[in-house]
Amino acid sequence: MGIITISRQIGAGETTIAPKVAEELGWDCVDRQILDRELEETGIALPYLVHYDERIPDKEDARAHPEQAARYFAALTRIIREYADRGNVVIVGRGANFILKDYDALHFRLIADLPFRIRRVMEVRWVNEKPAREIIAQSDRERKEFIRHYFHADWEDPVHYHAVLNTSKLGIETVVARIVAAARDRWHLEGDRT
Repeated sequence: MGIITISRQIGAGETTIAPKVAEELGWDCVDRQILDRELEETGIALPYLVHYDERIPDKEDARAHPEQAARYFAALTRIIREYADRGNVVIVGRGANFILKDYDALHFRLIADLPFRIRRVMEVRWVNEKPAREIIAQSDRERKEFIRHYFHADWEDPVHYHAVLNTSKLGIETVVARIVAAARDRWHLEGDRT
């Protein structure tokens, strides 16, 4: 019963890598499904829930809805642990490596150089370079604050991961192959090891 968590910089290839890893292993890939489950469990309206996803509430929101951020985080923790308890799952983001630090799991971080990230964000979001840069800067800032706020940790510190993989240097297919190989070695899974 295996568990892989993937922390990522936006534009580092996570939308391709996580599903491919899950497919290669015959596992589930969990990303946006976490939001759907949180919506059901918390009753927080979708616009607010999306506002909390991998972000900390701003001061005004924290004063207006002090209980919602706590409900979001409690649901997030419970849902990620439920998926992990089922096993054979790849979980993307949301501090899963911190939530599951006591589980038998492999934790990976995907990074890439800025030009690679800009190209990926431009392709996926259908935006020009300037908005892509702004999306990247905002995402990095929000995710860094989210991890610091809820887990009192630095999301860039490699000590929190089994491996930090640079997708712009290694390539998407190599990163997928390395994560799959690590999982097969860790849990003695059958499969092509070429």
